[in-house]
Amino acid sequence: MQWENTEFGGLFLPDSLTPEQFFDGRRADGTARPFKRLMLAVLEDALRCFQNNAGAAGGARRRQFTEVERWFSAEGEEGPFAFENVCEALGIEPGFLRGGLYRWRAEQLAGNRSRRLARRSPVVRRTRLALPNAPRARGRG
Repeated sequence: MQWENTEFGGLFLPDSLTPEQFFDGRRADGTARPFKRLMLAVLEDALRCFQNNAGAAGGARRRQFTEVERWFSAEGEEGPFAFENVCEALGIEPGFLRGGLYRWRAEQLAGNRSRRLARRSPVVRRTRLALPNAPRARGRG
């Protein structure tokens, strides 16, 4: 075809990719996957800490709530685990998540008890944990 050899004809021809070029972008995500899982775990822990300690009046629980609240509200922070960087890596809009957290907190203060973030894998322990090869304490009487 004649139009393919013209100046604009080359714009409409498909680009060819080698398999290495196609899969190169996909492999890069595979190496980042453990790092993103860690970021997700950090974010989940912060959300749980925010919700579970929101009503704390004082002590360690109140300090934890204050710390995580500062982490959520910080803007322009640097470092891989800054709130905005974690959200960006996970594809979450930080402003949207902040807004949801502040709305949830306002509902809590107004007396509306809404559902909290559940544990990912609840652990139910029926017996005491014992260290292997550890001497057992025996009652002597």
